[in-house]
Amino acid sequence: MEKERIEELERKISSLEEDVARLKSLVYKTNSPRPKTVHAPPKQREETVKRPAQTAAKSSQAIEEPVDWEKVLFQTWLPRIFIFVFIIGVLWGFKAASDYGLMNEKAKVVLGFVVSIGFAVTGHFQIKKGRLVLGQVLVGGAIPILMLTTFAMHSLYHLAGPTLAFILNASWIILGIIATVFYRSQALGIISAVGGVLVPFLIESNSPNALVFIGYETLLYIAFLYVAIKQKYSILYVLSAVLLNLTLLIYYSFYYSFVGDNGVKELLGMAILIQHLCLISSFFLSQSVLQVYAFTLLSSLAVTYGWLLAVFDDGTTTMVLLALVIIYALGVYAVRSSKEKFEFFITYLIVAVAFFIHQLVDLREGVILYVIQGLAVYYIAMTYKNLLHQLFSYTIYILSATYILVTPIEQVLSLPTLNWVVVLASILVFIWISIQKTEQDEHDTFKVGGSIVFSILSLIFATEVTAAGTNHLSANPQTLIMTAVWLGLSIAAFVIGSLKTFKTATYIGVGILFLTLFKLVLYDLPFIPMAIRALLFIVLGAIGLIISRLFYKKK
Repeated sequence: MEKERIEELERKISSLEEDVARLKSLVYKTNSPRPKTVHAPPKQREETVKRPAQTAAKSSQAIEEPVDWEKVLFQTWLPRIFIFVFIIGVLWGFKAASDYGLMNEKAKVVLGFVVSIGFAVTGHFQIKKGRLVLGQVLVGGAIPILMLTTFAMHSLYHLAGPTLAFILNASWIILGIIATVFYRSQALGIISAVGGVLVPFLIESNSPNALVFIGYETLLYIAFLYVAIKQKYSILYVLSAVLLNLTLLIYYSFYYSFVGDNGVKELLGMAILIQHLCLISSFFLSQSVLQVYAFTLLSSLAVTYGWLLAVFDDGTTTMVLLALVIIYALGVYAVRSSKEKFEFFITYLIVAVAFFIHQLVDLREGVILYVIQGLAVYYIAMTYKNLLHQLFSYTIYILSATYILVTPIEQVLSLPTLNWVVVLASILVFIWISIQKTEQDEHDTFKVGGSIVFSILSLIFATEVTAAGTNHLSANPQTLIMTAVWLGLSIAAFVIGSLKTFKTATYIGVGILFLTLFKLVLYDLPFIPMAIRALLFIVLGAIGLIISRLFYKKK
């Protein structure tokens, strides 16, 4: 540690010397007489400007040092790999000594503790001598040897009861946490975290206590989360969250059948909620926006919802999701001054609301809410120009709208009809948002594209509703009513285009008019009597001529 302080002081002194040299050069430039300004030709000025940039680029390339592969392979990875080889060799050595009768059980336990202490002491002195990776690996290797020795003493040789074994293993984990902070080694933290979650599985007990198990794993997670945040260990931050979920999942899958209910599900749910609240707090309180914090929290939200569905009833799950929606809404308000945090909290709120809608109502009944949510997210995304939110909005909106569009309308006054009306209205709102939040040159694209989609869907909707309302009639009346509806849509589109000077609507009206003509010629003629056929063609022809005359008048 003393050598590290000396090196740190040397680095600071060299930095100060560089600053003094810069100040001297500035003073020299200020005091020296200024030469007469000579205006160089443009070409020479460009070369003068380019030359320093090229020199800086070359100097930056020269500063970049090549990777010292010898150091990476032999000083960093070699000790990390062979510490595990050494531990396996120690275990096999103990087994061989036991098989040949060279060592009794107590001697093996004592030797195991001696070896682990030797590892820790040797590692400490290696760190003091500047061999950081080797020393950290040796200190880290002491932790699993201590745990394995305690496991053998308890489970294999029955020299200690479950209480003493648990206390000893918990002590080794505490030592690992202290060593992680003292030596500032993330590797030590990772080894201690992995060993810590395994402690309860290494203890044999005839009456396992769910509260003790879940409480221990939760407190262990909080401890390592605190260390990861204080020391800025991103891998330990993520790994501790994964290990807690994995441990509780194993317990829920394999041990639940032995323990029974007795409130175990509620305890599991509380542990997961505590973890999620810890992640919210860590991200909210962090001074800078760390991507690993943000995406770990997003993943935890999805995993938490899965746990809620597994361990709580519907009512409790709904209330918890509502509480999370409120928490994230308050978070959005609280971090509104921080652009990055604000955008992430908006994302969490969007996902939480989607889960809440899914939990609150059946998909068939509540799909309208998803359409509305998709529009709301799209408005937020376009307001803050956030690509991630745009992707969320497209996903939510397209999936929910597609579900509505593929659901057949069997009755005129029905929920599918209402869903269709909401989708059609939402398309108009979608176009309006796009026009309001985009550049002027993009407006026509949204107007034309949105109008075409709206017109096609309106024609499909009108066809389905008309078919549902006339399914009790014979073929001739059905055909006539359908043709009349199509003509009505054509006239409505043309009128809108004329009144609003919106040419796209006018063209759409003409397009629907031609579709009606094709429908009459290709499909309806065999089902329509001659008199009605003549009347329809006269009406259709008259409408076409009138529209043509109006076009001529406008020109």
